[in-house]
Amino acid sequence: MPVMPFTLRQLEVFSQLAATGSFRATADGLGISQASVSSQIKTLEEQLGRRLLDRKPGQRPILTADGQAFYDDLGDFERAAHKLAGHRRRASPEAAPVRYRLLVGQGNFDNYVRPQLDRFLTQNPMIDLSFNTQPPSHDMVGTTSTGHYDFAMINRPVDLPPEPLHEKLARVQGGIYAHRRLVEGEALPLDPARVSALPFVLPPAGSKQQREKLITLADHGVRPAKVVCHTEYYDVMAAMLERGVAVASLTDAILPPSMRENVILILPLVDWDLEFYRKPSLTSLSADLVEDFLKSCMLENPDYPALQVYSRAASKQSL
Repeated sequence: MPVMPFTLRQLEVFSQLAATGSFRATADGLGISQASVSSQIKTLEEQLGRRLLDRKPGQRPILTADGQAFYDDLGDFERAAHKLAGHRRRASPEAAPVRYRLLVGQGNFDNYVRPQLDRFLTQNPMIDLSFNTQPPSHDMVGTTSTGHYDFAMINRPVDLPPEPLHEKLARVQGGIYAHRRLVEGEALPLDPARVSALPFVLPPAGSKQQREKLITLADHGVRPAKVVCHTEYYDVMAAMLERGVAVASLTDAILPPSMRENVILILPLVDWDLEFYRKPSLTSLSADLVEDFLKSCMLENPDYPALQVYSRAASKQSL
């Protein structure tokens, strides 16, 4: 068997970093420091003799052509590894806790999943859940195909092609939101030219998320003339909306329920679907419990602002 120019830990770190595009999110998701993430990637590149990522100060790392090719092949490697791991003799469910890795949108996690998490973990002490939370973006979609996550609950623009392994649960409103006092007395929805003149908060400058956002805005005739802030944190965006100092393009599911009376939609854009993913190989009772829990957090919550519900296969358990 050939000697591999990498360790499994290096592959795990690289896979997470390629999926998140963030050293901080990768460190948080793996429970290690950002310095350790950087060191693992640097060593991997040295051992491969190839540069996998373009890294510039203040910008998200971007996969090089070699990095993208390595990431694509890594998906095959991970699927083969999971298949080989299936030969391990199964222990009894009580023998040890089962750990699942989950990808959940930041707003969905903070507003709907986290408030119910303590009850679920108390009722199911042998289930260990590790969450990676991210703002909604096109990048989140491809992460489920890598096999890195066992479950995912993400929002995805409705105009994207369907993902065969994703189950559509509900649709939520997408658009540009602002505090009432910022547009007081004006007829809604606003004209795109008027919206363009308002102060905006956008994703980090130069990031892929910002480019996606600007393309969507331009498709609807909106070209922000004044940007007051760049941030990747949706809660910072929501706080700026609540203070009335900026407008932002997002989904209403990201807004805490307490804000919805005063933070309003001023221009509809593309709606987003709430989509659920479960790794096909997961067939255990514990996996069923996790699926039921995640779906119930959203579909059984009266505060979840669904325009349309596609499925009510939520949990029947008492939360």
